[in-house]
Amino acid sequence: MAAPPRVRRARRVLSRPAKGRWRLRRRVGGWAGRSTPVGRHQLRQRLWTLGALGAAIATLLSAGCGSAAAGASHALSAGTACAGATNQALTATDGKVAERIYRDELEGPGAVHDREQVEAYMPLLAALAEGNRLAIHEAVVALVYSHTHIVRLRVSQGGALLADVGGPYIIAPTGGNLYYRGRLVGSYLLSVQDDRGFVGLERRLESVPLVLHVGRSRVPLGYTLHTGSVPLPGEGQVTLGGQDLQVYSFDAKAYPTGTVRISLLHPLVPPSIRTCNAVRIAEIGRIARAIWYRFTQDNAPISGFVSYAQRITGAPTYVRAGASEIAGSTQPSPTSIPASGELRYGGVTYGVTSFAETTPSGTVRVYQLVAL
Repeated sequence: MAAPPRVRRARRVLSRPAKGRWRLRRRVGGWAGRSTPVGRHQLRQRLWTLGALGAAIATLLSAGCGSAAAGASHALSAGTACAGATNQALTATDGKVAERIYRDELEGPGAVHDREQVEAYMPLLAALAEGNRLAIHEAVVALVYSHTHIVRLRVSQGGALLADVGGPYIIAPTGGNLYYRGRLVGSYLLSVQDDRGFVGLERRLESVPLVLHVGRSRVPLGYTLHTGSVPLPGEGQVTLGGQDLQVYSFDAKAYPTGTVRISLLHPLVPPSIRTCNAVRIAEIGRIARAIWYRFTQDNAPISGFVSYAQRITGAPTYVRAGASEIAGSTQPSPTSIPASGELRYGGVTYGVTSFAETTPSGTVRVYQLVAL
């Protein structure tokens, strides 16, 4: 077997690989971010950033749902003001998106593809059948570092761990059994995402600061907050560095076992006079814009954006040039979609957020339908 390629430690930036899966890819030159402790000056800077994010979102909420908010229907703006529930509605929306980002790494098409790749990799299967431990290790190294999305892979046989290759601080493990010519020869556990990658992806799509804990210990990752001894609830408010923050926490699978607690800490915004549905729709629209921007930076296909945006936001997504649809989440798609307001489609009432963008082929409008 040829020697596995030598690979330098890599940092991750947002990109779409050749197979169409859009994720954080590796770039040679060291991991982005720092895991060193944050001092008071850095903490002040990050809290200032929190305040800037809160101000930006408050401006968005006052402007309305998407760039077409001036024409928003009365149906979405009428009703009880979100008022004191504004921050809870906003943070719950971001938290659910963060959970979808995590689940996409655990169960999405990329994870399925990588499982299939491992289960069909003959050098590994043959080495397991032969009991050749060196060849098993070489095959695992090749899978992790040869143009796959796998960040950690371990292979076992008969309860004995034979190879374990990849970086630290891994989340979203998934695995299965390995067969050679119909005979069970081992099992595997892999992950296509690590904690650093998840933090980078969440930052790029949501820009909401977060912190990860295993038990009471903070995972030492750059670009995450230090909350010290401040207990973080599943949902609620905390004060950090003199600033009040809204918290949304959820549990993720650690590698190989255990739980990672992921907590988003959202800057508070003023109570909104708009409905909580309108607040939620505006935030989904903000995140959709961030996804669009990252896809266009990579010259990725619009169909890929539509698929990913729906998986991450939970909102059916459509891109149209005038009356012509370029890509959409459903077929048949709605005959006509308003720029904003409400739409009844498939027996469900949706709130619409949209924005116009310029592409090399001309101007398009991106629509998202948020179930009410």
